[in-house]
Amino acid sequence: MVTLEATVECKEEEYFLKINVEQGAVTIPLSDDDPNAVKGAFNKLIQRLRVGEFTIQLDEVGDDLFSMVANEYLTQLNREIQEVYSQMKEYGLLKPVA
Repeated sequence: MVTLEATVECKEEEYFLKINVEQGAVTIPLSDDDPNAVKGAFNKLIQRLRVGEFTIQLDEVGDDLFSMVANEYLTQLNREIQEVYSQMKEYGLLKPVA
């Protein structure tokens, strides 16, 4: 199983969880309520999941609130990823191994 690295980034006083995926970064807003951005990020993660199972690990967990929130968020997201992967495997939705 592959481990993808994630970081907490701040741009113009807004915080984001940035997950480094082979096809490009997946960004999830932490300080803004943007359901479309979250939905888009999850779609990208599901597309990546078709290639193979993975977990996401925060590169560095700081003492700040957003780092702690991101770390907890990733704990829950990793559980969801494992469940979705199992369901995709059960229904034959994974890409065939070459």
